[in-house]
Amino acid sequence: MCGEIMLLLRSRYCCLRQIVVLCLVGSVLLPLLLPLLSDSAHQDDDESIQQQTTTVDEMETIQLERKNSLQENCNLSPIDETATVPASTSDPLFEPEIKASRKIPAVIFIIDDKHRTMYCDVPKVASTNLKRLMLVLSGAVVLNTTNLSSIPKGKVHNRNPMRTLNAKHFNDTLIVGNDYTKFFFVRHPFERLVSAYQNKLASNNTIFNKMVGKKIIRKYRHNATAISMRKGHDVTFNEFVQFIVDEWRNGSKPLDAHWRPVVDLCLPCVMQYDFIGKFETLNRDVEYLLRRKWNESQWIGLFDSQPKAKTTSSLWKQTMKLISAEQLSQLNEVYDRDFRLFQYPHYYETTTQPLDDQSFHENEYI
Repeated sequence: MCGEIMLLLRSRYCCLRQIVVLCLVGSVLLPLLLPLLSDSAHQDDDESIQQQTTTVDEMETIQLERKNSLQENCNLSPIDETATVPASTSDPLFEPEIKASRKIPAVIFIIDDKHRTMYCDVPKVASTNLKRLMLVLSGAVVLNTTNLSSIPKGKVHNRNPMRTLNAKHFNDTLIVGNDYTKFFFVRHPFERLVSAYQNKLASNNTIFNKMVGKKIIRKYRHNATAISMRKGHDVTFNEFVQFIVDEWRNGSKPLDAHWRPVVDLCLPCVMQYDFIGKFETLNRDVEYLLRRKWNESQWIGLFDSQPKAKTTSSLWKQTMKLISAEQLSQLNEVYDRDFRLFQYPHYYETTTQPLDDQSFHENEYI
């Protein structure tokens, strides 16, 4: 017992001696290190300022690249992007046997006259929060918090007081003014598609279940149960994809805006946009708009505090395994111009044995 006590005391003595030595060394070295630390801090500040300047230059370069890529691809495969677009055998977007015309409605611009801005709304590309931001910037809504989500969705979508413009041609936008900044945001076509499916059909969205889900189940499901026919609540991703492909090929009416190709929503080859944002660089792109286009730098960082998208790259790729290689090829055809115009690579990876997609109904996507 006595031996154990002596070992314990000796161990504590050694620790105490090490602490004393470290304190003495620190008292000698600290005055020598302080000037170096100060210089390093100033150097970091200088680098931060330089990085901020470089970021603005980089953003302008990125915008130039995006717009140049858009224009080049528009020139490679021109089509008449008007209210009715005839299918053309010379356009790789269409197959020769497709005889119908695609019905493309007018572009709906949301207008902020205070900042002389026109926004083409693309659902499932942070559109709700972008419209919330425009409500705040225009003065239509006073935001007393840093949480954009505090603005009710009803105010954003159904009772939005902001002025709108329906435009079929570029000249239609000149009615508003030729100095207005026109912009829109894009997202990987398949990530946006999966997000729309999960939000509108795989979740408890009674409106879309009744309007779209019931229609899909009646058309594509053999031996559907009575409850599925009545509620339309359990549409599979496979059924959803086949519905989109068939609706797009038929072309008698436009696809729902939540999964309509961006090229048909915003007519980018016609409207001469000034800014193209991407969901993948959302915060950075919005910051650039706030700082350089709208002179509203006090709102920078507002998007950083918003909920992050749950439809990640790995999740949408996993969902694509639920469909056949043929369906995946058809989807690439539907969204072909979105892939090419906005610099997204086509995606053809799938499995020969689709997974059970019931598990995806349990997830929530943004």
